[in-house]
Amino acid sequence: MPEHTIAPRTYIVVCVLLVLLTFATVGISFAHLSGLMHIVAGLIIAVCKASLVVLFFMHALLSPRLTWLVILVACFWLGLLFVLTLSDYFSRGMVPFMPGH
Repeated sequence: MPEHTIAPRTYIVVCVLLVLLTFATVGISFAHLSGLMHIVAGLIIAVCKASLVVLFFMHALLSPRLTWLVILVACFWLGLLFVLTLSDYFSRGMVPFMPGH
């Protein structure tokens, strides 16, 4: 049975994209953006870079469905942990005169 492989040219293109996204991250850090836009832009670029690494360098692109299911479940739980942690963090000042805050 022939095995699916990724061409070396694809790895070079992905590596160049990762380097360009790294330069974009550095460029964004020096840009004059308002408020949370630095964080939002940095996280968008980081998600793009992480997706490229997982898809191509970790060979998830050509993996079976079980691997995709594991990746999906892991992303769901990571997102759930972020949402719960940030909901606690952002709601701390909502109750006035709360002891311990």
